[in-house]
Amino acid sequence: MIAIRFVFSAIDRISILLALLAGASVFILAWLITVDIVARRVFRFSVQGTDELGGYALAMVGSLGMAYVLSRREFTRIDLFFRFMPIVVQRILHVIAYLSLTYVVIFFSWHARQTLDDTILMDARANTPLQTPLWIPQGLWVLGMGFFALSAVLHALHAFLLLVIAPQEVERQYSGIRIEDEVQQVIDSTLTVEDTAPHPQDHRKD
Repeated sequence: MIAIRFVFSAIDRISILLALLAGASVFILAWLITVDIVARRVFRFSVQGTDELGGYALAMVGSLGMAYVLSRREFTRIDLFFRFMPIVVQRILHVIAYLSLTYVVIFFSWHARQTLDDTILMDARANTPLQTPLWIPQGLWVLGMGFFALSAVLHALHAFLLLVIAPQEVERQYSGIRIEDEVQQVIDSTLTVEDTAPHPQDHRKD
């Protein structure tokens, strides 16, 4: 169990770093777009490549951030009838969901790697003024997809193992976040902010 906790702790930390990298790319893109807008309005010239970089940033966010979402069970789930099923069926469906996700992610990761290999082989560049070597954005894209696939495999194996040896843990660790839980999180966050905020009487004069 200690080894499993260590592995998932490492996976979680790496997913946080990749998510921060994705967020940084969005921040840089927003800054470049702002500069481009000001330059067009004031100086009558355009910063080349913002549209191209926006596409790269979108691909990075879509791949680098998915492992983070997976580790926090925040993928969208349709559970309209799910909650009315027997608990045993729910646990089995949780595992099937992770196994299915793993299959899909491995499929896309495999083809992403093949695309990157072809790009490197042909030394492909973007047909834009920047002439960006496509292995750079595609490499980051493949990095995110590969790590997402690794995370999905580990979670799927862990969920299947729990289903066999500790079925009650499947519900606790791999169920989706219910709307009631999300509402409670918002309430708890609001109460925390209110508790830490200074009160008017704290500033009254002696």
